[in-house]
Amino acid sequence: MTRTIPVSTDVFAAIWAQRQDGEESEDRILRRILGCAIPQADAAPSPGPQESGGYHDRRNDVHFPQGFEIFRTYKRKDYRAVAQDGRWLRLDTEEFYQTLNQLNASIAAGSENVWNGNWKFKDADGTIRSIDALRH
Repeated sequence: MTRTIPVSTDVFAAIWAQRQDGEESEDRILRRILGCAIPQADAAPSPGPQESGGYHDRRNDVHFPQGFEIFRTYKRKDYRAVAQDGRWLRLDTEEFYQTLNQLNASIAAGSENVWNGNWKFKDADGTIRSIDALRH
């Protein structure tokens, strides 16, 4: 069972500043810091870039294939990123980000839920959809 707790932006940033390789969620970071056991289902390492290509969000069990493009508009400016070798490449700056949250934080002020409908993609029919539609 999971719980939602509100935290200020500086606390959220401090949690992510403690992130180590392989930790793709706040829960995983805090489990290590607080000495809590990792549930068996989460214990397996996430696939590496060579094994999966693209980007795999373990928390939501969503795989974005290599080259998968997402986009959003923030303050009337368009932003695009592609899944590449286990990271997100922001196309306007050519900078890499390890998570969707880090990618989003490089654009939007304050913390946001990246699955809230701001990030979109074009499906096979060319229809624009929220990345939330990819979650199981």
